[in-house]
Amino acid sequence: MKTIYVLLILGSNFFLGQVSPELLQAPASPASSLLGVANSEINRPTDVATLMVGLQNLPFNFIEKGSFSVDVAPYWISPNKSDKSISEMLTNAHSIPQTFVVSFAVKNMDDNAEKMIGNSIYSAVGFKFSVLRGNANNETYTKHALLKKLLTKNAKVIAKDVTDEDIIFNDEKVIDYKTKMEAIMKLIESDRLKKNSEELLQEYNNLLLKLNDRIGELSPIVKKIREKESQEYVESIAEIQAIQKNFKIVREGLLLDIAGGTSLQFREKQFNNSRVYNAGLWTVLGYAFEKSGTPLFLMRYMYNPKSDWMTVEDFKPNGNFSTFDAGVKYEYSPKDSKFTGSVEGLYRSFISGSDLKPTWKCVLNLDYAIFNNQHLTLSLGKDFDNNIIKNGNVMAGLSFLSGIGTRRKISDK
Repeated sequence: MKTIYVLLILGSNFFLGQVSPELLQAPASPASSLLGVANSEINRPTDVATLMVGLQNLPFNFIEKGSFSVDVAPYWISPNKSDKSISEMLTNAHSIPQTFVVSFAVKNMDDNAEKMIGNSIYSAVGFKFSVLRGNANNETYTKHALLKKLLTKNAKVIAKDVTDEDIIFNDEKVIDYKTKMEAIMKLIESDRLKKNSEELLQEYNNLLLKLNDRIGELSPIVKKIREKESQEYVESIAEIQAIQKNFKIVREGLLLDIAGGTSLQFREKQFNNSRVYNAGLWTVLGYAFEKSGTPLFLMRYMYNPKSDWMTVEDFKPNGNFSTFDAGVKYEYSPKDSKFTGSVEGLYRSFISGSDLKPTWKCVLNLDYAIFNNQHLTLSLGKDFDNNIIKNGNVMAGLSFLSGIGTRRKISDK
């Protein structure tokens, strides 16, 4: 029975020693940005899940018009890493490897598509990593320290491995009685003439009665100690679970992301009829304030080979052209809220291959965490090509982002 009890404690400590924090506080899909189907062009540098799956601009006929993305964080898949715990995630010490993402995205368009050439499949591959993602705030450190303390306390239950007999026979009176009884037994064995045997035997029996009485007194005391330990263990488990349920790494400080990638267009949905659609490199810089939200700034260079993807009437490029985007975003989420709102604006200049006048884009994003690491997003705004975009309207479909593999060890120790 004791073995089963210990195994149960070991099992509970293994699962309690891990936590699944909210890691999808911002999308991490540069491939979606290359295809123009991302909910947001300016994404906050943050932590990532092992695998992130996004379904963008979901229409009812997803097979014909839908897009999806898959983003993988290789670091969290690879085994035998000593710095995979929450303890090592709270600073920027391992920011680059822990946030490095390889991104894939696919966009399927039918013959009626406007912005992209219809009856084509577009695929993109990209990368992203955070040089700076901010440090965890004091509240996060406090919750993390409390979790470690409670887990250490629970681990001592196993380390002690003290039985009821250990508690009873370490009692001072019990030790005293046993010592005297052992001494008397030696005297009886050494009393060859048996002169004092009866007296010694009587004294031995008296001590034995006292010993039994003392053990009888200690038994209910030991029982109460065990009940108290069990109650404290249950309360400790409940406290750990309560903290784990709402554990979130809230970061403050300087933020810096670097991302890029390229994409292909498969015309007429034929593999042997493909060409480069675009390629780009960009960076996001920002600062996360404790109570004032997060301002972000983007600078992006995009190279576009000769293509007919632009739909404005006065722009018909004869060759390759390049664009430079500069943008700003403000993001705010109330404390302990599942809702995040943001507004962003981008200014696009055509720096080579075109004399087109600059254009701009403005988007309002409304994000709601329906479950932990499961997000639903609505985007409304004005696109670069002067179309009003609705990326999450109920009539047009909803954009959904899900994180898989979000459990992290609380500590390596």
